[in-house]
Amino acid sequence: MEKEYEIYFSMHKENEGYVDSYILGNGIIICFNQIYRSSWMKGDSSVFSDEMLILNFCRSGRCDVSLAQNRYAIVKERQVCVSTILPNKNFYYPGRLYEGVQIYIDRRKVREADGADFLTMMGIRTEQLVELFCAKEGLYLHRMNDAMMALVSEVWDLKEEPETGLFRYYTVRLMHELLHLPLESETDTCFTRSQIAIVKEAESLILQDLGKRITAKEMADRFGISESSFKLYVKGILGDSYLAYFRRKRMEKAAELLESTNLKVIEIANTVGYENQGKFAKVFAEWSGVSPLEFRRLSK
Repeated sequence: MEKEYEIYFSMHKENEGYVDSYILGNGIIICFNQIYRSSWMKGDSSVFSDEMLILNFCRSGRCDVSLAQNRYAIVKERQVCVSTILPNKNFYYPGRLYEGVQIYIDRRKVREADGADFLTMMGIRTEQLVELFCAKEGLYLHRMNDAMMALVSEVWDLKEEPETGLFRYYTVRLMHELLHLPLESETDTCFTRSQIAIVKEAESLILQDLGKRITAKEMADRFGISESSFKLYVKGILGDSYLAYFRRKRMEKAAELLESTNLKVIEIANTVGYENQGKFAKVFAEWSGVSPLEFRRLSK
């Protein structure tokens, strides 16, 4: 028997990621996001009514989420975000990685259904969720418990063989599990649009040429802010210190080159900003657990 599903929106970009959305009911959409770039367009604003409930279940990576007054919070790996605030700019993915499941609920259409939508029939009242989780700030952030994370993983695996009935089933289960989380949002640092723009530009500048060394002080001076403020923004948005984050990016690039090219180790070391091959080999071994040459041998 052929499985039933209705695609609402689908966008695939080679080496950059994809977004697949499916209609679960009138005004209810589930969306699967796998992104490997720093930004992704938020789409046509007509997709959203002025009364939305948006749930974001982050499997891995990070993404920003809009708050009031042009402020933004960062949704981290294994966090759930519940929001009534519509996105007001393109989505930003610190670290150029995001995998997650999003559920969009048009509250007006659910009300117009007058109890006939599948969520209400399964005991999920949309306005109750809004009142419980979004009444204060319009946004709720909390680490997912193990049961919720398992459900997210299960529904994620279903995206390869989409079926509306199963998507509805897991949507209801996720909503019920949400009600078991603490009602108080986890305290977290918020950032302005300009602070996020600084980190995004700094990340882009370094990643486009990993062979060039730029200190945190030089970056801070470039943007006209203190070094301590710059480091604070990087830590909060990218999730790691300035040195640790870009050291990891250098090692990831080195691993890619060791696996896919025949470049000498010293050439790869120079490409990712190390003049000394011994220093590079030491840092790479600390990161990967094996020497560069052993990594190359094992990857063949």
